[in-house]
Parts: sequence; C-alpha cells; structure tokens
Amino acid sequence: MRHLPPWAPLSIITVGVLLSPVLAFLTAIALEILIALLVEAGAPVLPALVATGAIAWALFRKLRRRPEPTPIET
Repeated sequence: MRHLPPWAPLSIITVGVLLSPVLAFLTAIALEILIALLVEAGAPVLPALVATGAIAWALFRKLRRRPEPTPIET
C-alpha cells in the first residue's frame, strides 16, 4: 500500500481533534502528580514548580519543531 485512501488523512485529523482534550487532561494530571511527588519528597514548592516547568518545556519543545526550510532552486 503506497497511498492512503482519501478519507484517511481526514480521519487522523478528526481523531486528533477529538482526543486533544483527553490528552491535555492526562498531561495536567501527570504534572500534578509530579508536583505532588516533588513536594512529598521534601522539595520546596517553588523549585518543584520550576522543575515541572522545565520538564514540560523540554517535552513540548520536541512537539513544536518547525520543519526545515527547503532551498529554492533557481
């Protein structure tokens, strides 16, 4: 199978749109658990929030990469 059926890209986009609230909710729960674990381990709240923000930034940075520009041939 070299080519996808015409409806496949639209169904992938639809599934992504429908699941995005669920993924955002699960991400928020995971971050809350991480903060609770850091505070429970004895870390002060502010460094725990900074550590959580750094981890989230590193994860989301990979998702938001811009494609490399293609050189224009003349």
